[in-house]
Amino acid sequence: MKKLMFAAMMLLGTSAAFAGDSNPLKAILSATSYEQAVSLVQTNLSQLTDNAEKAKAYNKLYELAMGKVNAEQTIQLENQTAQQMGKEGNKPVDEEGLYKALDQVFDAAIEVNKYDNMPNAKGKVKPRYARIIEPTYNLRSQLINGGIYFQGKKDDANAYKFLARYVDSAEWPIFASFDKAKDQNLNEIAYFAAIYAYQNKQYDKAEKYVSYALQSAERGKDAKQIQLALLGAQLKTREDSVAYAQKLETIYQEDPENEPVLTSLTSTYNALGMQSKAESILDAALAKNPNSYSALVMKGQIALQEKKYESASNYLTKALAGAKEDTQKIALNASIGQCWFYKAQDRVSQVKGVLSPAAKAQFNDVYLKAISYLETAKNLDVTKEQKNSWAYPLYGCYYFVKGAQAPETVAAAADAGVQ
Repeated sequence: MKKLMFAAMMLLGTSAAFAGDSNPLKAILSATSYEQAVSLVQTNLSQLTDNAEKAKAYNKLYELAMGKVNAEQTIQLENQTAQQMGKEGNKPVDEEGLYKALDQVFDAAIEVNKYDNMPNAKGKVKPRYARIIEPTYNLRSQLINGGIYFQGKKDDANAYKFLARYVDSAEWPIFASFDKAKDQNLNEIAYFAAIYAYQNKQYDKAEKYVSYALQSAERGKDAKQIQLALLGAQLKTREDSVAYAQKLETIYQEDPENEPVLTSLTSTYNALGMQSKAESILDAALAKNPNSYSALVMKGQIALQEKKYESASNYLTKALAGAKEDTQKIALNASIGQCWFYKAQDRVSQVKGVLSPAAKAQFNDVYLKAISYLETAKNLDVTKEQKNSWAYPLYGCYYFVKGAQAPETVAAAADAGVQ
């Protein structure tokens, strides 16, 4: 996300007290800080005489918060102007205070608009504060900047709050006169808000944000993955899983080039015990594209699951040629190594009595083939984050080929957590 330039400053009026104002309202209007004013509003709201007084009270909060926003934006503008003129431009800006006040501006604006559009003491609706709507709308881009600021501070809660507020505010009644279709940032920001909502398990909100993100030219495909994750995260019964698979199949039919959908679809059918259905889809995909990475991986995984080790190795080896990321290469080398490790283990388990030297030599060839792939996975996995996929099979291979006391076996045992 790019940080957006801030909106033009708003020239504020002043909420003055008049003779007809109630004493609680006069107290609120005399406040000199937002904190003092908000405390008075919370304490005295029910004592204000009508909706017009409540609108005026919240407008006071609006003005105080906007004053802080304007003050900090003025410093930002001075700094930028100085820098453009070749000067330092390094006056300190209270960014956290700026964004805190910005949040308060939107809170207050909502309340001002709400009470301003309710009947007054005479039963009539006479809005007095419509002037705050446009400048407040123009400040929405600052919510994006706030989200970026808090992301930089590793404050995910506030980053999510600001980005979500940007998206949510597009639908607020106060901004109904603005065409959200013209908002060029909405769909992209919705994508990031969807990620946060998903991570926080706020699935209803995530679905709402995804509906915007799917319309993004840049983020639409990634948003589709969040949509799928949302569907998968809410499965509780087998019936849910079947319905999920059916939805995935519909999506895949509409977008047959989408390999992540292909993976989710066939892995779901496989998990449901519907391997023939999964393989039928995978075979059709490979008929169209013999180098389909996702189809080759899934065919290999299903074959490995069915103990068809050589077939699994063939599919996974073809997939390895198309692997781009190290995480993919680690997983595939480990899986191919597992194919040969388990093939050797199965053959050894069928032998009765003591292995002859010739038989051991034959088994060693298979174990050594497994070792070559498992060692490749180990070497790629520098941080050992994926060691569960290669460590134990590698230990088993070295144990058979070199014996329990060999340095390679001891090292592999340490990686595998074997005592």
